[in-house]
Amino acid sequence: MKYILDRTYADKLLEWAYEQNPGPWCEHSLNVAKATEKIVLELVNKGYQLDINLAYNAALLHDIGRYKGFTKSVIHSYDGYQYMKDLGYMGNAIICVTHLFPCKNEHIEIAADWSLVPDYMKNELVEILNEHSDYDLYNKVITLCDALADAEGFTTLEKRLVSVGLRHGTNKHTSLHWKGFYEIKNELETLLGKSIYTFLPEVEKSLYTNIEY
Repeated sequence: MKYILDRTYADKLLEWAYEQNPGPWCEHSLNVAKATEKIVLELVNKGYQLDINLAYNAALLHDIGRYKGFTKSVIHSYDGYQYMKDLGYMGNAIICVTHLFPCKNEHIEIAADWSLVPDYMKNELVEILNEHSDYDLYNKVITLCDALADAEGFTTLEKRLVSVGLRHGTNKHTSLHWKGFYEIKNELETLLGKSIYTFLPEVEKSLYTNIEY
């Protein structure tokens, strides 16, 4: 499966997407990439065979579908998937989708308000998730880091999830969706032998800032 390995090229794609739709999502993407790089580097030091450039670029472009502007629910993931697929990078395309679904295929319905998503998009997204339900370490790290970084920098999982919930709403399944992030966090911390926050410089500063809503 093909991924973007050239950071300069990935930077240019993000810059282009930002020009189409400026907003804090771009800084968020940069911070997700930085967090991903730090955690993947530690995994490499632990002996895991991972490509740091692959991980960084995939994290950097996970929200590239936002180039189309504001879209409801998980539509930006579909847009990102189609864009990266058209460029020939199926690995990056899939991560545009999977990063929004920490519970993989077992709780697909709880991770999004599908009533806001056209049926043809939903059907294709569900098909992608079912086909790629066995997440590798790249998927797991990027999915978690998406919930550990905002436009200001690194933050705690709790604060990020509450912020997203306040901005986009919650439902009766939200706790199961959140549980998925904690399951990934616990798995990675077991592999690393320490708290994920030890790899995120100045994460404690987020404790003193207001929650975005």
